[in-house]
Amino acid sequence: MFSGLSLKLKHIGFNYALSKPVFKGVELEVSPGEICSIVGPSGTGKSTLLKCMAGQLQISQGEILIDGHKLLGPQEKLVAGHPEIALVNQNFEQDEYFTVSENIANQLHHLNRQDRLSFVQELLTIFELNSVSNKKSKKISGGEKQRLSMACALAKEPKYLLLDEPFVHFDVHLHRKIGTYLKELAKIREMGVVLVTHNGAEALSWSNRILMMYKGNIQRSYTPEMAYYKPKTLFEGRFFGDLNSVYIQEKQYLFRPNEYSLVPENNKLAVSVTFRKSQFNGPFIENYFQLKNKNEIVLYASTELKEIKEIYV
Repeated sequence: MFSGLSLKLKHIGFNYALSKPVFKGVELEVSPGEICSIVGPSGTGKSTLLKCMAGQLQISQGEILIDGHKLLGPQEKLVAGHPEIALVNQNFEQDEYFTVSENIANQLHHLNRQDRLSFVQELLTIFELNSVSNKKSKKISGGEKQRLSMACALAKEPKYLLLDEPFVHFDVHLHRKIGTYLKELAKIREMGVVLVTHNGAEALSWSNRILMMYKGNIQRSYTPEMAYYKPKTLFEGRFFGDLNSVYIQEKQYLFRPNEYSLVPENNKLAVSVTFRKSQFNGPFIENYFQLKNKNEIVLYASTELKEIKEIYV
């Protein structure tokens, strides 16, 4: 059982002046230690929602509660934001005239000198910033600035960390390394994390819960397993990887490229296919087939499936 703060959105809405609502009626509760991902098409208000949750934008309806207390917006307090909530986005909020190490250390005044030095070194190592630790932050690359922003946010030891597309400049190695670190840290610190991402694989790997946001509201909430294997529509399912659609006796069946059989099985239906091409993809080969209605499906296998004329789903 987690203890600590809770972040709760109660029927909130937001709109810019003289414009229609970006979103309305949004309900959400994030528990300490939970990693919650928000996915959906561009322009649905995901980034705006995070800014509202951070207290940086004034909501137009509803309320946001943190530990049962109302989160005030910028129209209600002198300095926007909340000390227990950190937001990391593409703005790279850091002091350009301090070094990388100094930017991190400036967030750690709540620690004694030895603990501060130790934590700075831990973050420099995790985010692979040791080589630029003594450079002014204005002199480092965009990718390094993004990593520094995340390191500074974690240095504050917030109860809630809000991440807006935080890994877009990361290579595969850093992506996996820092994602794993965040997941472990969230559990150890009981830190709630809300991640906005267009990367479905990212959401599946790191989340306890995934929210689908479109048409100005959160339409679905599900576990990663449900998001991947039990999508309600082709639109939703394709956020998390390849998804096939076939019609058998006028009924639509959705299945992932690994959810098929090459031999008859109980309760599985036959689908006629025509091989089109294959493509190597590291651990598996993508085999593309055409259906009778000219639509295309893809099947994953360890080999090329040139001779296959029928599959079972």
